[in-house]
Amino acid sequence: MISHSAPARVGILGNPSDGYGGRTLGLSVDQFRATVSLDAQASTVSLDATNSGIRIVAAEHDEPSWSSIGSLVENVDRYGYATAVPLIVATIRTFVDLVSPEVAGELGGFSISYSTTIPRQVGLAGSSALVVATLRCLCEFGDLAVPDEVLASVALAVETEQLGITAGLQDRVIQVFGGLVAMDFGEMSTNARFGVAHGVYERLDPATLPPLFLAYRASAAEPSGNYHAALRSRFDAGEGLVRETMKSLAGLVAEGRAALRWGATDRFGELVGQNMSLRRRLGPLPEAQLALVDVAADLDAPATFTGSGGAVVGVYADASHLDGLRESYARLDAEIVDLRYQG
Repeated sequence: MISHSAPARVGILGNPSDGYGGRTLGLSVDQFRATVSLDAQASTVSLDATNSGIRIVAAEHDEPSWSSIGSLVENVDRYGYATAVPLIVATIRTFVDLVSPEVAGELGGFSISYSTTIPRQVGLAGSSALVVATLRCLCEFGDLAVPDEVLASVALAVETEQLGITAGLQDRVIQVFGGLVAMDFGEMSTNARFGVAHGVYERLDPATLPPLFLAYRASAAEPSGNYHAALRSRFDAGEGLVRETMKSLAGLVAEGRAALRWGATDRFGELVGQNMSLRRRLGPLPEAQLALVDVAADLDAPATFTGSGGAVVGVYADASHLDGLRESYARLDAEIVDLRYQG
């Protein structure tokens, strides 16, 4: 049995400029993880006389059954059509290209099962966590050593090339590297062996961060693909507002790194607030998601979206400040998690 997990993540600064040659600063959230297990002995399907088959054991929440047609509609409207099973299938397909069909054919069959504690479709990168964890299992199974920066790019290709989902590298980089990561996508390099491009990534000390909180609201969940596809179309069409905003978002990362270096926590909080102001410039956002930002602002806690969904990351001052935030978010039926570095 081979098992790997990948954490949720929060984008703190620069998001979503990662898909546009920008820079981002993000943090892994180890309180939530996706775990994938590969069992080379558990395959129950035979493809032919020599090769065992491939079996994916769907988790209960991904079983194709609903209590009513209404619950089906509600589920699709909130979470979209994607489940873990096509993500894992697409990951296997991408892995075959990574090692060549001939090598993959010699590996034999296996069974894959999975579980996740990452809240769905609230902007915490639950889908990419499943892909990263699956890739790690497959690479170990195939005895394939893949550099971290390459693995992140391969994980992105699973969704963009196999499933046609518009996405950026940030999520996968944070989930592969772990901890606090500064990312620069302005000058991409191509790995000669695997043929994928990657940026420049640097792990930073999470102890330099001010106290952070994560708040998320399950009722605000929605698929992010449509938002990112529309944003990409506007950027590719040369819309000045989108292009200038992406540059401004990327610029926050350099300022944020300097603030962390000098212990300027107040300035770092201001930059988090500016990140959200720039996000608002990119177009209308759902009121249910904006409410998470506004609640924090009312308590002088600058916050921004963690990704594209119903979650925010923000800066707080002390324990009493966090208690006040917890009470306010409870009235929104939102959960709050302390992300303060524990050492």
